[in-house]
Amino acid sequence: MSLTEPIQFVEESRSALQAVRRALIDLYEAIGANPETPQDVARKYNINRNLTWKLSRVIGAQDPFAALNHLPGQPGIELAIGAFEKAGAPTAAVGNLRTAMNSLFEVVREHAGDREHLELTLESMGLFERDASAESGRELAFRGNSSVWGVQARTRVAATLLAPGAQAGTLDYAMVSGLVGFRRLRPSVQWRLYRAQQHNDKGGALPGAPSLEEIEAKRPGDLPLLLREFCSPNMPTLLASEGPEGREISLPGGQIGNRAAFDCFFGYIYRGLPSARTPDNEFGSTAATVTLPAETLVFDLIVHRDVQIPSMPEVALYGFPHGGPEDPSAQTARNMLPMSERPIELAGSPPAVATPLAPGIARVIDRVYSRLGHKAADFRGMRLTLRYPPMSSRLVMRWPLV
Repeated sequence: MSLTEPIQFVEESRSALQAVRRALIDLYEAIGANPETPQDVARKYNINRNLTWKLSRVIGAQDPFAALNHLPGQPGIELAIGAFEKAGAPTAAVGNLRTAMNSLFEVVREHAGDREHLELTLESMGLFERDASAESGRELAFRGNSSVWGVQARTRVAATLLAPGAQAGTLDYAMVSGLVGFRRLRPSVQWRLYRAQQHNDKGGALPGAPSLEEIEAKRPGDLPLLLREFCSPNMPTLLASEGPEGREISLPGGQIGNRAAFDCFFGYIYRGLPSARTPDNEFGSTAATVTLPAETLVFDLIVHRDVQIPSMPEVALYGFPHGGPEDPSAQTARNMLPMSERPIELAGSPPAVATPLAPGIARVIDRVYSRLGHKAADFRGMRLTLRYPPMSSRLVMRWPLV
């Protein structure tokens, strides 16, 4: 396939859809119908109200690809044309609409085979977003992965807090990670819940890396990094192990379904991270990995007022089809996934982090402020919410170091 074929596919599809919209607009204008009042059009021309509502949404779409969510098939278009013809619609206007629809069908046939594959291809390219009432490709993947792997979570939570370090030119970095409504769908499933890693831009170890500091005081036998106070009382006994890629916490097999669902939070503080730019470390960044099927990812970046980063960092979603998620050296353009979502500023100072998607997160963040040794009112925050985050992937926020 030549490099021009995807461009040709997109442009021909857009042009064909735009021609259909233009022909509909001309037809409505020719008969004096108002697309902004679909109920009146349905009543006047004896057409099903759902059909006129769809036609009005096609005409009013902000983007030709958005019109795909509402464009009727050929039978629906012919029903509308027949009604408009009875009302005296000009032959030329009717003919233009039929020609435009036939051209669209030809483009679909040539490039995708059918409309479903056209929509799927455009969605994969980040050019088409299914209507909220329809199942997106990411939602279908969530359901399929839940079935295949036998686990799922209602919400994947990640929050990074940045504060000035004790030494000049350093930062204290806190990470909170959690799963809300995590449950097994098969009793035999064992699953890694969490792994702690730190890397520079090239994927190597950070210089002078200290040990991770616990957020919660530990007693003998307590699991490392686990924030037991904020986990569900019914959380099963978890397993901890040290591996070549970091410290891992895993869920053993056990009870399935809603009765065994639980919330769990982990976290750590990493003090004295270098904040100055070096040849091997040009960016500061934080990431939320997605290693299981989750309905929603909530990713917060909370920054002390004395830490200088842009008001909104760069964001990118990287997929790892060959395994992973991998270290930052694998976060390249060839692995980037389309994503239309962007961070929003959290209101207030301290930022309002409470959300029904993760009911315990506000209490956890309050604890981290205290452990960092800074006032909550000195922080600002931003949040990126991603529905049905793809598995396996890594959502990254980054900013240039100075």
